[in-house]
Amino acid sequence: MSFRMLYIVLFALLAVLPAKAAVTPEQEQQFTYYWYAAREAIDKGNYPKALVLLEFCNAIKPDDGNTLGFLGVTYHLMGQHERSMDALRRAFEADPRDQWYRYSEALLGLKTEEAQHKALEVLERAYKAQKAPRDEYLLERLKRGYASEGEWEQVLKMQDEIDLQKGYDAQSAWTHQQIYMVLNKPKKALAAIDKYLEIDPKNVQFLVFRAQALEHMKVKPAKLYAAYEEVLRLDPNHLMILNNYAYLLATNKGDLQKAEKMSQITIREQPNYPVYLDTYGWILHLQGQDDLAKFYLNKALDNVNGGMYFASEPAEEAKVKEEIQKHLNKIK
Repeated sequence: MSFRMLYIVLFALLAVLPAKAAVTPEQEQQFTYYWYAAREAIDKGNYPKALVLLEFCNAIKPDDGNTLGFLGVTYHLMGQHERSMDALRRAFEADPRDQWYRYSEALLGLKTEEAQHKALEVLERAYKAQKAPRDEYLLERLKRGYASEGEWEQVLKMQDEIDLQKGYDAQSAWTHQQIYMVLNKPKKALAAIDKYLEIDPKNVQFLVFRAQALEHMKVKPAKLYAAYEEVLRLDPNHLMILNNYAYLLATNKGDLQKAEKMSQITIREQPNYPVYLDTYGWILHLQGQDDLAKFYLNKALDNVNGGMYFASEPAEEAKVKEEIQKHLNKIK
């Protein structure tokens, strides 16, 4: 039978097929036959034929979410995006438990604030429709959606549910410590980090996170020195840790020669980075080398004003600039 004849026959059948009638065994056979024929047509790129076949399947089972989902995909492949979105919406309404993915992704693809909110609503409905253990990818998508809305407690809830399935791993520890730092809860961040370090005690990145959490907690210098040393035992040239260690020594009447050596490593590796130049200049000032100190501090200020290091972080740029200027003002 030609495709044109198939088209005529199928739509003649559609005209007489009751929309809400119970599906008979014969119709089940028809549905199966045309369903797989439609999938084959999609695989071969024959989207008009696939569309006819899927519409026939939809007429037999109007509430079949999978059929509506493939109709949405087929319309999209044919460039009929409004029809595609409508079919994907109907697929989701028919089966929110399983048909959430395509519809939510299509909404996100619109890249509007309204569509983004709608996508999150779709994901939340799918979450309620599923029973535990829920689809892990759904949990990940919800986690990302809540993060984009700044709903941090909900992000943690999704991560905890993921952990029940996968166990506590680096991704979970990273998520917990990041959010707790955003919420200004460094003690909880530290607990999340230490929990992961029990699993992987030589993970340099998490040892760095640990040092950063301790910095925010404003612990005694000796505790921070120990945290810095732990990182440097595994990565002797970790520039950020060397800089922070050197600055802590300098501001707490520590070993200035040791601080200078560490700071020298940082500016040799990144000779134009304002933060490292500021630390080195301040250490030189504390050792009585004010002319040389002013040279490095002015260079640091020039590089901040150049705008190449903190272009996307104006608040951080202002903070660094203020610190450098404060140091310069203290040098007579």
